[in-house]
Amino acid sequence: MTSAHEDMACGTCLSPLNTTGMPPTYAHPAQVATDGHQPVPIPVNQLDAVRRTCDFCGDPHPTWTLLGGEVAAVLVGEAGGLVQNFGDAWAACATCQTYIDEGRNDKVVDRAVRALGLGNHMQARERIEQLHLAFLNARVPGRTLITTTVWPATLMTARELPKVRDRLARFYRGDDGLPGTLTSTDSRQQIAAGLDRSRLFWIDSDFTDLAEHAAELLPAVTVSRDLMPSTDGLLVWSRPVTTRQITAVSWTADGDGWQLVNYRTVGGGLDGKPLQRLREHVGWLAPVSTDQVHERRVLPGDHPTAALLATWLLIAQRAAEFRAAEIDKAVRKMYARSNRPTPEVQTVHIRANSSTRPTSSRVAPGDSGRSQTNRFWVSGHWRNQPHGPGRALRRPVYINPFLRGPEKAPIKLSTTVRMLSSRKPERKDRE
Repeated sequence: MTSAHEDMACGTCLSPLNTTGMPPTYAHPAQVATDGHQPVPIPVNQLDAVRRTCDFCGDPHPTWTLLGGEVAAVLVGEAGGLVQNFGDAWAACATCQTYIDEGRNDKVVDRAVRALGLGNHMQARERIEQLHLAFLNARVPGRTLITTTVWPATLMTARELPKVRDRLARFYRGDDGLPGTLTSTDSRQQIAAGLDRSRLFWIDSDFTDLAEHAAELLPAVTVSRDLMPSTDGLLVWSRPVTTRQITAVSWTADGDGWQLVNYRTVGGGLDGKPLQRLREHVGWLAPVSTDQVHERRVLPGDHPTAALLATWLLIAQRAAEFRAAEIDKAVRKMYARSNRPTPEVQTVHIRANSSTRPTSSRVAPGDSGRSQTNRFWVSGHWRNQPHGPGRALRRPVYINPFLRGPEKAPIKLSTTVRMLSSRKPERKDRE
């Protein structure tokens, strides 16, 4: 719950902060357990994740921000009265939102009572209902999707991507709000149009592992048209990647640049009508962060889209093999009914016998050529490679872990190496 001030969260624990006064002062909400640290206020729009809860029932996966009446409560005790400001912007989970849409505020109160363990305490129930109604009776039409909630992962298959893409484009064109830079109607319409044109890429588990590992070591990358596998695209990994738990990225051509958008999945753990409505109104993906990049812009290795940049680079160095996915039958019928051709989804795999696989005879950077009595693993790393006209440009190329040393020398087992290949190793039965 917030006041009319800018939404702030604590940079230490990622909990939302109560904001009061002018100049504003910040405090952790009374119901949030902390280790006693002082609030470190950071605007919510600068954070990828915030540990908010539903302000109606306490659910840990709030979905929507609603605007309503400014609510305050006076808590009276032996030491006197204490005013607690609940603000005019409340977070609602998908289930509470469903009940609110149906006019079943009693069900919302039931959820709050159960969450607080109040049982049949009628007086407490009445107080909760009074707070809820004070907010809901003055509710402003509309709602804004909360994009900082980290949901349990929802795994998507390649055959589902056309449906995922279409639902996301429809959400951008809809009336539900988005925070930050995506409040602009023009920007939303442009991304939706780019999604309509986009090529679809699904990254298999082995290639996802490779891309995530490579992203951890990524140097600065110069963005250019020949780096991208398509002008507009939507790329989905087989699982969330990096500490940001990003599942997908879209890129949309915009003049001399592109709009890049990171996405997380939404709805994990839901079922029944709340899940059905979330899929209908939002879909499977929620935008987390966005950036406008231009041709020849240099992005640092820790850029929020590092996993995408690493994936693009690996594809550009021909470490990838593409195969067309079989599209879900229901999706094919849906496209046929609207007289649209069924879109193609490219599944991306590690190319067999590619240069990214380890060998035993490669020479590591800085190798003096001196005689070795053992072989040892050299960790995966990026190396700048000349390319372009006159080979005057440089682009990072990922070198997979490889064995260094004489071919028949024993291998030193002092280094942990992450092996990535296009085939799973065969498992032998135990004797």
